Amino acid sequence: MGSQKGQSEAIPTTPFRIHGQIEYRVKGRILHTTARGPFREIVEAIPATVTGFIQRLAQQGRWGQIVIFQQSALMPAASLQNFAVYLKLRYVNSEIKPAVALVLEPGLEGGELMAPQFLRCYLEAGIKVQVFEDYVSALNWVESEISQFSTRLQWNDSFKIGDKDIDEQHRELFHRATHVLAATSHEGQVIAAMRLFQYMRAHLSHEEELMRRLQYPDYEAHALEHHALIVGLNTISLRIASENLVKADLERFIGDWFLRHMETADTDLARFANATR
Repeated sequence: MGSQKGQSEAIPTTPFRIHGQIEYRVKGRILHTTARGPFREIVEAIPATVTGFIQRLAQQGRWGQIVIFQQSALMPAASLQNFAVYLKLRYVNSEIKPAVALVLEPGLEGGELMAPQFLRCYLEAGIKVQVFEDYVSALNWVESEISQFSTRLQWNDSFKIGDKDIDEQHRELFHRATHVLAATSHEGQVIAAMRLFQYMRAHLSHEEELMRRLQYPDYEAHALEHHALIVGLNTISLRIASENLVKADLERFIGDWFLRHMETADTDLARFANATR
């Protein structure tokens, strides 16, 4: 269900005896939120831990939130107004704004009444939002909205060093790195990071075998750089495993450190290999 138009209905003003409960869980680049109403004051029900969650997610690039309402979506008009102010203050920085899917299943108490009110709150805060009747549809929409691609991880033929096999391997490494940032789920991030790490090790082993076969004079210095690259990528992989991916770290690793290694040490190796063939 998309945005609803027309004159909105009045929100019940009957006193609420409970605050309601809101719980958060981060899965990849999506903040899953369970909101159990009715709410007397929804802002008071939001735990302080959400600040840390948002900071972690913003570091990963584009992110989303799925809010699943349970039991009831009802709340007083004053509470809704406070929530609207809260959203504007929370997301005053446009760089951390998520794509938000609100799930209000058919039959939910106050669902049809509150849906347009919630939409207005998010839209007035400049947040892209949609209302859905089921979780699967909400997840598919959020994943499509937060898909991301990093220009710093895009392969360019100017990166070629002159060795066909090594150039193809370098291209594949850049390609696999983009999969890590593109993954929206934690499982997807872990699998993509594992594939990148495994291929990096295989690639560096290929280069070291080539250097040994050619009796390359700068083998030890080159191998030390390989060790540093493995250590750096392992650190990033561990962060991903603990759901602490930082987009800038991976971009810096591939787009700066590894690219610099390609342009210097690997280029020297390719020249030596071509001269001895």
